[in-house]
Formats: sequence, C-alpha cells, structure tokens
Amino acid sequence: MDGTIQSVDLVEHLTANPHLGRILRGGDGDPVAAVFDRCVLNNHLMFPVTPDLRCFRPHFGMFQEIAYGMVGQPPSPVFLKALAQPEPPGKYLAMGGNDNYFHWCLDHLPRLVFGAIAPDGAERRVIMDGPPNPWQAASLRLFMAGLKLDTLDLHVSRSDWSGYSDCLVPLPLRSQAVAIWSVVLNHARDVLPTPSGVKRLFVLRRNTTKRFAVNQDEVADALEPLGFLAVDPGSLTFEEQFALFSGAELIVGSHGAALTNILFAPQGATLIELRGRVLQPFFGNLAAQRGMRYLDLACPERPDSHHDIIERDYVVPLDALRECLAGVGVR
Repeated sequence: MDGTIQSVDLVEHLTANPHLGRILRGGDGDPVAAVFDRCVLNNHLMFPVTPDLRCFRPHFGMFQEIAYGMVGQPPSPVFLKALAQPEPPGKYLAMGGNDNYFHWCLDHLPRLVFGAIAPDGAERRVIMDGPPNPWQAASLRLFMAGLKLDTLDLHVSRSDWSGYSDCLVPLPLRSQAVAIWSVVLNHARDVLPTPSGVKRLFVLRRNTTKRFAVNQDEVADALEPLGFLAVDPGSLTFEEQFALFSGAELIVGSHGAALTNILFAPQGATLIELRGRVLQPFFGNLAAQRGMRYLDLACPERPDSHHDIIERDYVVPLDALRECLAGVGVR
C-alpha cells in the first residue's frame, strides 16, 4: 500500500481481494451492488473506500467533483480517524442522502429497494447523511409502504467519514429508478394522496439565484387564461406535490428539480421544459421513461447573470411559448 487513496476497478479489485467484499449481480449478470466487509463512506456517500485505501469513483461517483479531491492523495486525519475507530455493529445499507429533490428521488431513495431484496435476507440499518427533512420522511414512508417494509432502522452517519462493516452499497440505479418508482406507487396506491383535479400546471422556480425565467410571473399571467395553475413545488409538502402532479395532463416549467414530480404524472401527459441555451437531458429522459410527450423551449439568456452557461437566467419569449402550446393543441 503506497499510502494514497487510489481509484481502481471495483469488480477486478474485489475479485482479487475477496476478503474486502463481494459483488452482487443482477439477473443479467451485471454488477448491481457490492457488500464490503469493511468500508469507509463520506457523509454524502459518493463512493466507498476500503481499508487498503482503494476507492471506486467510476462506479459510485455522482457529480460532486469536490468530493474527489482525496483521490490520489494521502488520506486526511479525519479519514484515518474513521478508519481506526470501532465500526458500529450490525449490517448496513448505504442509501445516502441529498437535499436536492431530483437526486434524492432518482439517485438515493431507489437504493432502498435493496432493503427489500437483501441477498442474505438480513435486515440492514439504512445509512443517511443526516436526519430526513419532512419531504424526505414522507417519501420514505411511501417507499416503505410500496416495498412492504414494516420498519426502517435509520442510522445517521456519525462524522465526515464513518467506517462500517458488512455494508451493502448499491451501484447507481438511475436507469432503473422510474421502474422502481412505478412498482412502489402501484403497491402503495391505497395510501397515495388523491389527485387534485388540476389538469394544467405552470411550475414556478422560486427561492433560487440562478437558472430561472426572469419573467416567470408574466408567463404565469399569460398561461392563466389557458387554464394553467401556477405552483411553486418548493413551498408544498411532498403529499401536496404528488396530488398536483398525479392528475396533470400538461406541465410547463423551467429546468429544475421541481420537474422531478413528473414521476407522478400519468402516462400520456405532456411536459414542456423551459431552458436556456444548453439542453440538459435529465427531464427529457425521465419523461420518455414515464411514457410522456416531451418538448423543450430554448429561451434567450441573460449573459451577465452567471459565468457558467448552464446556470444562466433567461427570458421566456411568450409568442414562442404560445406556438409551442398550439403544437400540442392548446390555444
């Protein structure tokens, strides 16, 4: 061991070092998770590190480049402390956590499915990076109902780095997240909130300093005569968001985490995503997996609003939006 934390191939490393853990494979033979005999996780659970100072960034890393500064570097004192301290007893499932609604719903919460299909049949304490906030708690209760989990033993990570024994860490599940949500919603239909009855939604983007339509109030006024209700999902409970989106047939909204709620929209619904110059694929892909019709409207940017082109604000051209709506039969 050279004293630095190095990223290596997960399958090759665990195959060559079975004392560190084992790979779990799906029905198609592809790896779906790893069970580590001992690993150290940072409190965002981006990737695990084994006691031989090896990590698996290509397999577990998710977007936060700052978390990767440790790769190729000597371990920090706080990491070494976590490596040396006694691990909490028991078996663990690394669900992680994120206060971004999109990443929570598609990258973290679906990991809970492994709590229902743990290969050894053992109950595992679920590791989160902090106590669940109200909307996380509500979605956890929904997943428990959908996965038929009577109890959920949550464990909050103790520090910036914490060591765990017998820890199951799922590989990214985003490509299967919609299918997992569909199963959960089907099994939990008896406890789901009743749809609100609103058929057309305009999704506002409030309480943000970047990547929003600066004229969204004007857009809301223009859409109101067409039967659109303007909503700010960030001000609503999880149950209220579900009730609104589960009956919506047409959704217009700016690119942002609130559009994750199309998870609950009926198949055949339409999403019109408002954006700046750069088209990011997240919600188009999500709409396709949900069987929805998807359109996007590129809007003129405010070049001086942000140095990063992806984060710039923009102005929604009302005439172009009306043409887009006319294309889906709304006049």
